[in-house]
Amino acid sequence: MRTETGNFKSPSPIVFESSIRWYVLANRSEAVFYKDTDTDKFKFVQRMTDPNGKLKESELDSDRPGRTNSGGMSISNSLDRTFHHHELEAKEFAKKIAVSVTEAARDGRVNELVLACEPHFLGLLRSALPDSIKSLVKEEINHEYTYGSDEAIRGQILNAIEKRRV
Repeated sequence: MRTETGNFKSPSPIVFESSIRWYVLANRSEAVFYKDTDTDKFKFVQRMTDPNGKLKESELDSDRPGRTNSGGMSISNSLDRTFHHHELEAKEFAKKIAVSVTEAARDGRVNELVLACEPHFLGLLRSALPDSIKSLVKEEINHEYTYGSDEAIRGQILNAIEKRRV
Protein backbone atom coordinates (compact mmCIF):
# COMPACT_ATOMS: atom_id res chain seq x y z
CA MET A 1 0.00 0.00 0.00
CA ARG A 2 1.36 3.46 -0.92
CA THR A 3 1.38 6.43 1.42
CA GLU A 4 0.71 10.02 0.28
CA THR A 5 4.42 10.51 -0.43
CA GLY A 6 4.49 7.48 -2.73
CA ASN A 7 6.41 5.24 -0.37
CA PHE A 8 5.20 1.77 0.41
CA LYS A 9 4.05 1.05 3.91
CA SER A 10 3.82 -2.43 5.32
CA PRO A 11 0.39 -3.82 6.08
CA SER A 12 -0.80 -4.04 9.65
CA PRO A 13 0.25 -7.24 11.36
CA ILE A 14 -2.43 -9.88 11.77
CA VAL A 15 -3.45 -10.16 15.40
CA PHE A 16 -4.88 -13.47 16.51
CA GLU A 17 -7.10 -13.79 19.51
CA SER A 18 -5.38 -15.47 22.44
CA SER A 19 -7.76 -18.41 22.81
CA ILE A 20 -9.79 -19.83 19.97
CA ARG A 21 -11.63 -23.01 20.85
CA TRP A 22 -13.45 -24.83 18.09
CA TYR A 23 -16.27 -27.25 18.74
CA VAL A 24 -16.58 -29.92 16.06
CA LEU A 25 -19.99 -31.59 16.24
CA ALA A 26 -20.24 -34.40 13.74
CA ASN A 27 -21.81 -37.61 12.57
CA ARG A 28 -21.34 -39.53 9.34
CA SER A 29 -23.49 -37.13 7.30
CA GLU A 30 -22.96 -33.68 8.84
CA ALA A 31 -20.40 -31.61 10.72
CA VAL A 32 -21.07 -28.27 12.38
CA PHE A 33 -18.26 -26.04 13.62
CA TYR A 34 -18.60 -23.39 16.34
CA LYS A 35 -15.96 -21.32 18.05
CA ASP A 36 -15.38 -19.59 21.36
CA THR A 37 -13.05 -16.61 21.41
CA ASP A 38 -12.26 -14.03 24.05
CA THR A 39 -15.11 -11.89 22.70
CA ASP A 40 -17.64 -14.33 21.14
CA LYS A 41 -19.06 -17.50 22.61
CA PHE A 42 -20.27 -20.43 20.49
CA LYS A 43 -20.29 -18.52 17.23
CA PHE A 44 -21.21 -20.54 14.12
CA VAL A 45 -18.21 -21.10 11.84
CA GLN A 46 -19.30 -23.52 9.11
CA ARG A 47 -21.35 -26.58 8.21
CA MET A 48 -20.17 -29.50 6.10
CA THR A 49 -22.46 -32.19 4.76
CA ASP A 50 -22.02 -35.56 3.14
CA PRO A 51 -25.30 -36.64 1.52
CA ASN A 52 -23.94 -40.17 1.06
CA GLY A 53 -23.67 -40.51 4.83
CA LYS A 54 -27.43 -40.99 5.08
CA LEU A 55 -27.65 -43.62 2.36
CA LYS A 56 -28.08 -47.29 3.17
CA GLU A 57 -25.35 -49.76 2.25
CA SER A 58 -27.58 -51.21 -0.46
CA GLU A 59 -27.97 -47.76 -2.02
CA LEU A 60 -24.21 -47.17 -2.02
CA ASP A 61 -23.50 -50.67 -3.31
CA SER A 62 -26.29 -50.96 -5.89
CA ASP A 63 -24.13 -50.48 -8.99
CA ARG A 64 -21.78 -53.38 -8.27
CA PRO A 65 -22.43 -56.49 -10.30
CA GLY A 66 -22.98 -59.73 -8.42
CA ARG A 67 -20.32 -62.42 -8.35
CA THR A 68 -20.65 -65.41 -10.62
CA ASN A 69 -19.35 -68.92 -10.36
CA SER A 70 -17.52 -70.72 -13.16
CA GLY A 71 -20.86 -71.77 -14.70
CA GLY A 72 -21.98 -68.14 -15.03
CA MET A 73 -24.61 -68.38 -12.30
CA SER A 74 -24.86 -65.49 -9.87
CA ILE A 75 -23.74 -66.08 -6.29
CA SER A 76 -25.18 -63.98 -3.52
CA ASN A 77 -22.48 -61.95 -1.86
CA SER A 78 -24.56 -60.77 1.09
CA LEU A 79 -22.86 -63.21 3.45
CA ASP A 80 -19.34 -62.58 2.14
CA ARG A 81 -18.99 -58.85 2.81
CA THR A 82 -15.44 -57.73 3.39
CA PHE A 83 -15.95 -54.22 2.06
CA HIS A 84 -18.59 -51.77 3.25
CA HIS A 85 -19.21 -48.63 1.23
CA HIS A 86 -20.97 -47.00 4.18
CA GLU A 87 -17.82 -47.25 6.28
CA LEU A 88 -15.67 -45.95 3.41
CA GLU A 89 -17.97 -42.93 3.01
CA ALA A 90 -17.73 -42.19 6.73
CA LYS A 91 -13.92 -42.41 6.66
CA GLU A 92 -13.75 -40.06 3.68
CA PHE A 93 -16.01 -37.54 5.41
CA ALA A 94 -13.87 -37.75 8.56
CA LYS A 95 -10.82 -36.97 6.41
CA LYS A 96 -12.56 -33.89 4.96
CA ILE A 97 -13.34 -32.65 8.46
CA ALA A 98 -9.73 -33.29 9.50
CA VAL A 99 -8.45 -31.28 6.53
CA SER A 100 -10.73 -28.37 7.42
CA VAL A 101 -9.58 -28.36 11.05
CA THR A 102 -5.93 -28.72 10.03
CA GLU A 103 -6.16 -25.74 7.67
CA ALA A 104 -7.82 -23.64 10.38
CA ALA A 105 -5.09 -24.52 12.87
CA ARG A 106 -2.37 -23.77 10.32
CA ASP A 107 -3.95 -20.36 9.66
CA GLY A 108 -4.13 -19.58 13.39
CA ARG A 109 -7.93 -19.73 13.51
CA VAL A 110 -8.03 -22.46 16.16
CA ASN A 111 -5.78 -23.50 19.03
CA GLU A 112 -8.10 -25.78 21.03
CA LEU A 113 -10.61 -28.41 19.94
CA VAL A 114 -13.66 -30.05 21.44
CA LEU A 115 -14.89 -33.06 19.48
CA ALA A 116 -18.50 -34.13 20.01
CA CYS A 117 -19.45 -36.99 17.73
CA GLU A 118 -21.42 -40.19 17.65
CA PRO A 119 -19.08 -42.81 19.18
CA HIS A 120 -18.05 -44.69 16.03
CA PHE A 121 -17.55 -41.52 14.03
CA LEU A 122 -15.47 -40.03 16.85
CA GLY A 123 -13.05 -42.93 16.38
CA LEU A 124 -12.91 -42.34 12.62
CA LEU A 125 -12.31 -38.62 13.10
CA ARG A 126 -9.64 -39.24 15.72
CA SER A 127 -7.86 -41.56 13.27
CA ALA A 128 -8.08 -38.98 10.48
CA LEU A 129 -6.53 -36.15 12.50
CA PRO A 130 -2.77 -35.65 12.17
CA ASP A 131 -0.75 -35.89 15.41
CA SER A 132 -0.13 -32.14 15.41
CA ILE A 133 -3.89 -31.54 15.57
CA LYS A 134 -4.59 -34.33 18.08
CA SER A 135 -2.56 -32.33 20.59
CA LEU A 136 -5.13 -29.50 20.30
CA VAL A 137 -8.02 -31.75 21.38
CA LYS A 138 -9.01 -30.75 24.92
CA GLU A 139 -12.30 -32.66 25.21
CA GLU A 140 -13.94 -35.59 23.44
CA ILE A 141 -17.64 -36.27 23.90
CA ASN A 142 -19.14 -39.56 22.69
CA HIS A 143 -22.51 -38.13 21.80
CA GLU A 144 -24.14 -36.55 18.76
CA TYR A 145 -25.14 -32.88 19.12
CA THR A 146 -25.75 -31.78 15.52
CA TYR A 147 -29.44 -30.93 15.90
CA GLY A 148 -31.10 -28.12 17.84
CA SER A 149 -30.60 -24.41 18.41
CA ASP A 150 -27.11 -23.03 18.97
CA GLU A 151 -27.96 -22.09 22.56
CA ALA A 152 -29.38 -25.54 23.36
CA ILE A 153 -26.40 -27.33 21.81
CA ARG A 154 -23.93 -25.12 23.66
CA GLY A 155 -25.69 -25.82 26.95
CA GLN A 156 -25.63 -29.57 26.31
CA ILE A 157 -21.96 -29.55 25.37
CA LEU A 158 -20.89 -27.47 28.37
CA ASN A 159 -22.99 -29.71 30.62
CA ALA A 160 -21.32 -32.82 29.15
CA ILE A 161 -17.86 -31.30 29.68
CA GLU A 162 -18.71 -30.37 33.26
CA LYS A 163 -19.97 -33.90 34.00
CA ARG A 164 -16.71 -35.36 32.69
CA ARG A 165 -14.68 -33.18 35.05
CA VAL A 166 -16.62 -34.23 38.15
